[in-house]
Amino acid sequence: MMKTFYSILYCSIRPNQDERITIGLFMADGVQCYFAYAADKLSVIKDLLPDGGYQLIKSNLRAIEQLAASCQSDLLKGHKGQRFLSESYLEYLSVYANNLLTFSKPVPLNVTLDENTFNKLFEKFVFTLPKQQQKEHDSVAYAKRRLVKSIGGRVNFDVELTENDVIGLIIPSKVAFIGRNDVKVVGEISDFGKALHVLKPQIGAHLFLVDTIRHHEKDAKFFFVGDEPSKKLKDHHDIWKSLKTYKPIQLVPTDEVQQIEEYVAEHEVSPYFEGQV
Repeated sequence: MMKTFYSILYCSIRPNQDERITIGLFMADGVQCYFAYAADKLSVIKDLLPDGGYQLIKSNLRAIEQLAASCQSDLLKGHKGQRFLSESYLEYLSVYANNLLTFSKPVPLNVTLDENTFNKLFEKFVFTLPKQQQKEHDSVAYAKRRLVKSIGGRVNFDVELTENDVIGLIIPSKVAFIGRNDVKVVGEISDFGKALHVLKPQIGAHLFLVDTIRHHEKDAKFFFVGDEPSKKLKDHHDIWKSLKTYKPIQLVPTDEVQQIEEYVAEHEVSPYFEGQV
């Protein structure tokens, strides 16, 4: 298995004087990847960049963000961006990408790649994460704690489903909870204000799971717990809005999880995996 590595992205504000600042962070382990950049930081240094430099860097960062998200959610691993996962490719970029946006030489780490590890390094090397993100995370955590107490005896929490559980599921898929009555009852939980590099793959993988289940069980029930993000976060809000209008999924705000509690009680839902709650 390939080791986790990271590469820091720099914005060159005075290339002729080799003056630069950290603007983003990329991490991968050969299977998955995380990427984010500090939009607020980029806005602050806008006037320090060469003419047209701001728009160029901004578009390049967004392109990398989209590539990383596509790569992360590529279930069949056939996307051209898969090479982006390799340490050798980032090594190449660190040498030959010498424009306004540059990459550091990849640094290997003996850690498991996950959102928490990425966020810690992002704050260390790039920028402090927004407090609003922490607030939204707390609301989601509270909703989950409530559901664990209220329906914990009727469903299984934090389950990884495989093709043995869901016919046609290509790769394992994690869900917040799952139970059954006559059909599967599946729930996912997330905050829609989290970094796009985490949100997009999560939503994409969950929608694939929903569609796969519905192919065999049209009446399966799906809940998704999460709050509407700020409209200032256009990409985040678009994702939330798309999910809200997707009829197979019932979108539930974190302060209205009684809807799930009532459904589970009324339909006498029981754990999907017996002996495991």
